[in-house]
Amino acid sequence: MDSPKRRLSLWRILWTDYPAFYAALVPVVAWIVYLAWTPDWRGAGPVIKAEAHPIFLTLAFIATGGGLAVLLIRLWILWKAFKTGVEVKGKISSVELKRDHGRVEYVYIFDHQEYFSSAEVHRNAETRLIKAGDHVTLIVDKTKPSRAFIRDLYTE
Repeated sequence: MDSPKRRLSLWRILWTDYPAFYAALVPVVAWIVYLAWTPDWRGAGPVIKAEAHPIFLTLAFIATGGGLAVLLIRLWILWKAFKTGVEVKGKISSVELKRDHGRVEYVYIFDHQEYFSSAEVHRNAETRLIKAGDHVTLIVDKTKPSRAFIRDLYTE
């Protein structure tokens, strides 16, 4: 297909991709909890007693390591798919958006075979526009054709 090459956008990935957003959020929340609950400036004293500070500090580091690991793996999967993947046309088969997130399912044909895939997405202005029956451009991971991403949700 002769369409201009679109670039992955970290902002769009974090704003749209539900797993990436929460992987990035976990370390932030862990450090906010640790830093907000350990100081002695509260009138009633710290929420976390001094003896427990090392435990909560360890938990903050574990949350940071785990969240960043999941985020980096997710970004690598997306980067690999968009760098080496193939653009195909697909059709949205269902959209289920709840309060802040949802699932978009789509069907496409790659290498003469029909595939079904889905994306866990954040509910935002762009994902609210997606309707069942819409035709979209997908990026299919050639090494795993059952994995596809809606191009316009992740790129600029």
